[in-house]
Amino acid sequence: MAQSPAPVTTGTPSLLIMACSAAKLQQAAPALELYRGVMYGTFRANVQPTARPHVVILSALHGFIAADAVIEPYEQRMTSERADAISEKLNDFMCLDWPAGAGTVMLAGGAEYRRVMRAAVRRLNEEGCLAPNVAIIETSGGIGYQRQQLGTFLRQLAPFREVVGHHANGTPLYRALKGFTVDQHVNIVYQSRPDLEPQPAVIAELFEGPCGPTANVRLPTAKNPSLAHTWVALKQLRQKSHHSDSRCSTAVASS
Repeated sequence: MAQSPAPVTTGTPSLLIMACSAAKLQQAAPALELYRGVMYGTFRANVQPTARPHVVILSALHGFIAADAVIEPYEQRMTSERADAISEKLNDFMCLDWPAGAGTVMLAGGAEYRRVMRAAVRRLNEEGCLAPNVAIIETSGGIGYQRQQLGTFLRQLAPFREVVGHHANGTPLYRALKGFTVDQHVNIVYQSRPDLEPQPAVIAELFEGPCGPTANVRLPTAKNPSLAHTWVALKQLRQKSHHSDSRCSTAVASS
């Protein structure tokens, strides 16, 4: 595996897979907030607002979970036996939208966690969810050294919000945002209307809207020119995939 990160640009998002921690809040919370171990403290202290990686967490109980998945506190150690059990039924523990095309992957955690993470990365490679030349980095050594490696990884990520223009009111327009890029072909999937078929669209603009990360998309199938463009929250978009059963998506969890 590669030991140094590839250059990270707006076109090559990064993926950070973190091990869960024994220290947790006492009440349900998004996973990235629930875990209070020292690695999570290192993450909060070093992550850059303009260069946040896509974060997936490996829970000893739940398997791989999105950073914004709300879960209850629990007790479960990642023993060798537990790592074997997750690896043997890997598909059952990878049920989330993984970011597509990540150019750099950081595996942060103890040896048993990283063993499971490597198995998941191999599966993502097989399914074409990662860039062909993906650089994979792992933490190693004692917890102090691992914290140093994680902090360095986070601080070296290049800013992903390249400003390419502005709305009339001054709102910046970005070339890439939360794993999406301008001119990308996507499907609109309305979470509140699962009965509707995905609607094809092309991203024309990316910006921080009143309700969060937003895209102005062009609808190629629209018959009425006045309805050919619409604003859509990024959480409603999915990357078009050539593999109908692919688990990867450019929808990026809010971290």
